[in-house]
Amino acid sequence: MSNYIETTSKVLEVDPKNLKEFSAIDVFNNDNILNGVICRSSGQLYGTMIIYEINDKKVYPQIVYGTPKITYPFDKNGVFHWPEINEIKSWNKLDGTNILAYRYNIKNKRFVSYKTRLGPVVSDIGFGSFKSMWIEMLKEQEWIQKVIKDNPDYNLSFELYGSRNPITISYSTPLNVNLLFGIKKNGDIKPPSELKLDSNPLIPTEFEITKLDDLSSIYNKLRENMSNINAKSEDLLIEGMVLYAHVGEPSWKMVKCKPEEIEKIHWAASGVIPKREIWNTAINAFEDVEPSIDYLEELLLEEYTKKMIMKSKIRIKNIFKEAIEHMRIVKEVNNVWSIAKEKGFNVHENKDETMRFISKYFEKHQMKKIGTIILKQAGLIK
Repeated sequence: MSNYIETTSKVLEVDPKNLKEFSAIDVFNNDNILNGVICRSSGQLYGTMIIYEINDKKVYPQIVYGTPKITYPFDKNGVFHWPEINEIKSWNKLDGTNILAYRYNIKNKRFVSYKTRLGPVVSDIGFGSFKSMWIEMLKEQEWIQKVIKDNPDYNLSFELYGSRNPITISYSTPLNVNLLFGIKKNGDIKPPSELKLDSNPLIPTEFEITKLDDLSSIYNKLRENMSNINAKSEDLLIEGMVLYAHVGEPSWKMVKCKPEEIEKIHWAASGVIPKREIWNTAINAFEDVEPSIDYLEELLLEEYTKKMIMKSKIRIKNIFKEAIEHMRIVKEVNNVWSIAKEKGFNVHENKDETMRFISKYFEKHQMKKIGTIILKQAGLIK
């Protein structure tokens, strides 16, 4: 165990086995080289990292609190465990890639960079194209950098979502970004309503909750309403909500609320991990590394037992192969989509001309499949 792992274990008070060293090039800031340790302990410290070296020089350790794992307010037996709550707010849960804007210092100069849940810097590793999509959004949506500047004391959590970054929910928009919440230097969470929002950022839809006397009933009603929305379509339209419970100044606790059809997918009562959960975990794995079967199983261990993983071995292997092929095609399409946009093509305004341009980048026999993907991403077909 390295000194950095040992130090991080003591500072964060987590088991060393849940820590991993990293070395990453910060492509957003002159290719600064960041070295440190990232935490994979499920819960509030999930994704938190400590930077120990920058450009091969030791620095005073800099803690970057990440986007935590959000838990349910009940156990596997369905028994609710609510803390004492002063206020509660709720926003729609988006289904995409989480991007955290964070800061680090070099000789009193501050740099803003961006990371995924378990990665130190957003990248295009392997078949992933998260860096390219994020840069595209930074250029198109000026409010992102403005809201970061307006909230200098916070790391800001964003969701990069849309039909060009498909996971579970079908979105009509090709690619979009919403601001989710802020994280203070001490790790405290602040919902979007508590941040400075002069830049008019896009945030998820808010749902008002006024009564606090029977939270379990309110929670179940929210689940029922979401299930009714999903029942009206062949596709899943809403993944869930995030509830922010104010449990005492200045602390907010996040809990997730999902419709029953998605909860059932997650809990896996049969003892075999559901296909959709393996698929979602496999797709998310590409955010941070070029994953292997072993890495996918490590991520699944955060939610499921070793026995369940053993029972699901063949399923995991088959879905992993499908995920690799899916990500390969999605990356190719996203790359060409970006080139087409830079050249001034717009599939909504001139579909045929755009498709002729895109066809230059693919074999003729691929174009039926590629064309279908692009039209779905553009929301022109189901």
